[in-house]
This record gives sequence, structure tokens and C-alpha cells, in this order.
Amino acid sequence: MNEKIKAPFPYTRGFKTEIISTLKVCLIATLIILFIKPFGLEEADSSVILGFGFTVFLSALFNIAVSTYIIKSLIIEENWAVWKEILRSLAYLCINILAIILFANYNLNVILDGLTIFKFIGFTILIGIIPITIRVLRINNWLLKIKLKEAQGLSKMLKERKNENEMISFELRSNIVNEFIQTNTEQFQYIEADKNYIMVTELKENKLISNLLRLSLLKALEQIEDEFIIRCHRSFVVNLKAVERVSGNSQGLKLILNKNENPIPVSRTYKKEVSAKLAALK
Repeated sequence: MNEKIKAPFPYTRGFKTEIISTLKVCLIATLIILFIKPFGLEEADSSVILGFGFTVFLSALFNIAVSTYIIKSLIIEENWAVWKEILRSLAYLCINILAIILFANYNLNVILDGLTIFKFIGFTILIGIIPITIRVLRINNWLLKIKLKEAQGLSKMLKERKNENEMISFELRSNIVNEFIQTNTEQFQYIEADKNYIMVTELKENKLISNLLRLSLLKALEQIEDEFIIRCHRSFVVNLKAVERVSGNSQGLKLILNKNENPIPVSRTYKKEVSAKLAALK
């Protein structure tokens, strides 16, 4: 169980998926309020019930906006894990409950003191932690199965390729005069962004060699004319001809290169292009 809780988890599954999930939660919450009728809603008409549902939806949209535009810039997405997702879900549940309490207070004059609200949120967390944990674990297992299946398919295609690609030489010139790296598509492995610099990794005489250049990732790509050297992540450019196999977890695909023990991540933005290019390798 400890390993499952610490397992990687995607920080976001995409805007469309998050919105659809939010709509489902709001529908469920509205139905629960309709049948249970808490906060003195025994005599409330349907418009008030719909108001509660709309309030939950707005608070959920607030959660998505905070996650996407504020929290996302403060975290390392690759380090996001199942237990962090559970905590985030519980925090969002508390925000939704607070929104419902405020709605009830404003529209129905239901007045709750601070201690009562604190107790109510505490009971909500105790009740919600088990179903939320189960939900996050199920999503993680489902995503893991999908990514592993996709990775296995790509790895199988890579084993069947004939490696008949032509070697192409190219230079990477930095912003500093007379500073450059001369390499080719057989030696070049990948580029990793490092603030205003890039780390260029090559495989020479069966050894990995890395060199630092003062150059942006975008400027580096402009100097490379090879369809199989592409961006796969916000911080990585990879030579797909150097990929030996593909692995994956619930966060996405990982590219395993020659002699490189650290897998190169593939973000959701570039996954479709990377998969298509890998399939096109001969």
C-alpha cells in the first residue's frame, strides 16, 4: 500500500478531462443535496437546489484555475504522486463545502459559527478520505495500464526497425562567439534545458558525454534539421533514433536511450508527435 500511495500521478489529465470530471462531481453533489436536503433545505424548491449545484461548479472551476495557473508554476510535475493528489482532492472538497455553506448562509439565512464549520469540515474529511483515496488509486491503475500498453506497442516497433537511417552531421552554436558543439545523429542523444543553458549529451566510444552551452532549447532546435530530433517535453529535446525502448507510468511515456540510465519524459503535449515519429522509424 505504501508503494501505491507514493506512486507517480499526473498533476493534470488535461483541461477537457478536468472539466468533464467537474461536471460529473457537480451533478452528483446536486443530486445528493436534492435527496438529503441538508442546511434546512427540506422546503426548498428546485431553483435553490440548482443554485447549490451551480455553486459547487463555480468552486470546482476555481480549484481548476488555481491548479492550472498558480500551483502548477510552483511545483515539479514529475514529482507529483498519489498521496499528493489525495491531499489536493481533500482540500478541494473542503473548498466546495465552504462554498455550499456560504450559499446557504446568503440565500437561506443558515448561520453557522466558526466551531460548527470547523467540525463540519472535519467530518467531511473523515467521510471523504476513503472514497477519494479509492478513486485516485483506481484512476492511477487505469492510467498505468493504458500507458504501459502504449509503451509496449512502441517498444515492439522499435525492436523491428532495421536502423537504415542516414547519419546527418550538425552544429549547435551558443550565444557566445566561437562556442559550439559538432555532432551527428548517431552520437547525439538528447538536450536538457537548464535555465539559460542547455546540456547536450552525446554517446562517444560507448560513453555518455555532456557539454553545456549558453543557448535556449528553441534556438537549439532551429539549428537541427532532422525530423527525428524533436521536442518531447518542456525541458527536453530527444534523438528518437537513439531510443531503444519505451516505458511508462500513469504520468506518461518514458524514453530509454542508449546507455542512458535516466529515462527521458514525454509530456502530454508532445506524446502524439513522439509516438507518430517512433512508428515512422525504419
